[in-house]
Amino acid sequence: MLTPFLLPIIGLVLTFGFGWLAAMLIAKLETSRGMIDKREGSLVADGAQGVLGFIGGASAFLIGVLMLASVDHFNATSEIANKEAIAYSAAFQSSVALPDPARQIVQRDLVCLIRSVSTDSWDAATRGDLTGDRNSNAWLARTVSDLGTLAQQPGTQSESLGAVESELRDAAKFGQQRLLAGESTLPLAMWALLYLSLLVLTFLMTLMMRSYPLLLALCLGATFTVSAGMICVLVAFADPFDTNTGVYISPRALQAVLLSSQESQPGAAWDSCERLILKSLADWWS
Repeated sequence: MLTPFLLPIIGLVLTFGFGWLAAMLIAKLETSRGMIDKREGSLVADGAQGVLGFIGGASAFLIGVLMLASVDHFNATSEIANKEAIAYSAAFQSSVALPDPARQIVQRDLVCLIRSVSTDSWDAATRGDLTGDRNSNAWLARTVSDLGTLAQQPGTQSESLGAVESELRDAAKFGQQRLLAGESTLPLAMWALLYLSLLVLTFLMTLMMRSYPLLLALCLGATFTVSAGMICVLVAFADPFDTNTGVYISPRALQAVLLSSQESQPGAAWDSCERLILKSLADWWS
């Protein structure tokens, strides 16, 4: 199965393979020209160890920076999702002060909106659809429309209604930020630089240790294993809504809002919600 880790690992295998092959070809070419002593020894003089140390340190530093950026992106996205859930919770709690039937109307809209966001909109984030889900957008539009209609009716508490509107605007803002944050923030140029540094590292390591095959294999294997592990971690955290990486921001916070709201307001309309916008055929088959 094609996982998010497959392409980075394939790129890593090719990088190490090309680096080893290039070093061995150069060593063979120089040996055939008589430029290298036939005795056992490394092709590169001891002075090149400083270059190897610099390239190795630079590669480790670059992977560390990318991993830190990836984890920071994941944590920031998780914080946005939590703020979105808090805003919806505050909107629902503010609606409690509204008189009937306004309270029933607003709470019903909020319940269906939160349900749609925690399912359909979350699926849109998983697919990388920055426009979101049409059904969630439709429920948001209905909620805003109902709030505007209720604001014009006499007897409605304007402060409570204004609080609901304010929290709803914040929730919509955080929801859009959540969708935008679903994309990976690791640019192609950084990946190219990372693989280039590992290519040069493998090349120099092979030249310096070619006369010691066992030691070379151990060093290359250890470097590949650590690099692969760190790359897999940064790939997992770079895409916070990909369910195939094992590191996934789930809609548990929104689901908890629905559960706590239902416990505090059992009289609200908790029946199943109709779909305002039907799913497209592509969504049904995905």
